[in-house]
Amino acid sequence: MKRLTILFALAAALVACNKPSPENCRKAMLNMEHILGTDNLNKTGDLEGDVRRCRGGSTKEAVECAMRAQTMDDLAKCEFYKPADKTPAGSDKKPDDK
Repeated sequence: MKRLTILFALAAALVACNKPSPENCRKAMLNMEHILGTDNLNKTGDLEGDVRRCRGGSTKEAVECAMRAQTMDDLAKCEFYKPADKTPAGSDKKPDDK
């Protein structure tokens, strides 16, 4: 039982090691807004929800890439934003199939 607890703690630490910092998520989100031309539309409080989602669903590498991006093409290479797959679970049909 003690080994299982130690293994679980180690696994959790390894997963947490690849989580971006709130500051880097904030910088990445602000850079994305600048690239998209929406930086003048954001209010300070609106960004914090995006920062929480960024920390929960992004890797350090993707956030750092989004921070460095200069164009939409650069941003697309970052895998920072992935659209949701619209294919129902268990379906053999791909999203592009009709």
